[in-house]
Amino acid sequence: MTLEEGRQLPRLALLRELTDQHVLARLLDGGALTRAELATRTGISKPTISESVRRLVEGGLLEESGQQTGKRGPSGTFYRVRRDAATALAVSVGPDGVQVESYDVTGRPTGRLRHAVAVPTDAEHLGPLLGHTVRAAVAAATGPVRTVSVSVAGPVDQATGRLVALPDSPFVLGELAPRELLAPLLDVAPRIDNDVNWAALAEHAEGAARDLDEFFFVYLGPGIGAASVSGGAVRHGAGGLAGELAHVLTVGPDGRGVRLVAALAAQGLLLPGSPALDVERVLAVLASRSAPDREAGDQLARAVAGALASVTALLNPRAVVLGGPWGGADGFSSRVRAALAGLAAVPTELRTSTLGADAALSGARIDAVRRMQAALGGVPGTRHLPERENGPSGVPA
Repeated sequence: MTLEEGRQLPRLALLRELTDQHVLARLLDGGALTRAELATRTGISKPTISESVRRLVEGGLLEESGQQTGKRGPSGTFYRVRRDAATALAVSVGPDGVQVESYDVTGRPTGRLRHAVAVPTDAEHLGPLLGHTVRAAVAAATGPVRTVSVSVAGPVDQATGRLVALPDSPFVLGELAPRELLAPLLDVAPRIDNDVNWAALAEHAEGAARDLDEFFFVYLGPGIGAASVSGGAVRHGAGGLAGELAHVLTVGPDGRGVRLVAALAAQGLLLPGSPALDVERVLAVLASRSAPDREAGDQLARAVAGALASVTALLNPRAVVLGGPWGGADGFSSRVRAALAGLAAVPTELRTSTLGADAALSGARIDAVRRMQAALGGVPGTRHLPERENGPSGVPA
C-alpha cells in the first residue's frame, strides 16, 4: 500500500459513515424506501446508496419490507430501519411511584410498566422499586437498550446525578441516586434531570413553546418549579438548582416581601402539616365566584406574578409558559397576566402549557428517542418524532 493510499482510507471510511447516516436519516423520516428513492432524496449516486444499504442490512440495522409494484421496468426492493435494532427507555420517578415506557427505533411505543407507591414516600422505598421496574423493562425490550432518560421529582445535581435536598420541599425523596442505582442494570449511562426541566423541553419540542428558543416554564402543582430555557437548552445552574421559583421573593398577603411558597402558606393553601400545596383547594378557590375566594384567587395570581416579575427582569425570556395542575386552570393565566402587567419592568408574553400532566415523561421520551436515533447514525434534528397514539400514554391499550 502506498502512502497516498493509506491517507485515502480514513477519508473513505468517513464518506461511508456519512452516507450511512444519510440513508438512516431518510428512512427514519420516510418509512420504507427503495434504493432509487434513497438516491433521489439524498442526492447520492445509486451505486453508493446500494453499498450503504448492503452494509446496513449486514449490520442488522435495515431489513427488506416488500417489492415495489405498479411501475414499468424492474421492481425495486423497499428497505426500512429494523424496529428491533434499538430501544429507548423513558423513566419517571417520584412520590407517586415509577413508570417506564419503551420505544423502538422509530419512536413508536412498545411497552409500559407502572408501579404506584403510597404518598408520601422516600428514597428507601423508591430506590428498589426503580431498580426492579427498569430491570423488568430491559428484560422485555424488543431490542438492545441504547438510551435511558430519567425524570425525577426534585432538583438533580448534574455532576453527581443525585437529588438535591431543599427546605420546604413537598417531595422528600431523601438521598435518591438514580445514576448509581441504575448503573449495574444498564450498558449505557442514563441521563437524569428534574421533571420540570423535562416538561419544559417537551413544551419546546411539541407544546406551547415550539416557536421559542428563549422562555421560562413554570410548573404549579403540589410543588412549584420552573425551568429557564435558552437556545433550546435548559439552564441547570452550578448545582442543578436553577429555576427554584418557590424560593423567589414576592409580595405576601400583608404587603411584605416573602418567598412565594411562604406567600401561599399565608393564604392557607398548603396541606395540613406539609409543605405541599393543596391542589384541590387551590382549584376550588380559582373556580369559585364568591367574593372571598375571588379575592384569594387574585392574591394568588399577584403572588405568582410578583415572582415572575423578578424572573423576567433578570432573564428577559421571550415568553413565560404556565403549566401544572393549577397553572393551567381556567382563567388563571389571565389573572396572572393582568397582575404581571402592573409589576413587570420588562413586558413578557404569557402562555399556557398544552401538554398537561404527561409533559415531564414526554420530555424524557423525546430526549431518549432522539439520542437513540443519533446513536444509530441518523442526523440529529432532521426528523420529527411520531405523534403519540391512543391517548396520553402513547401505548396501545
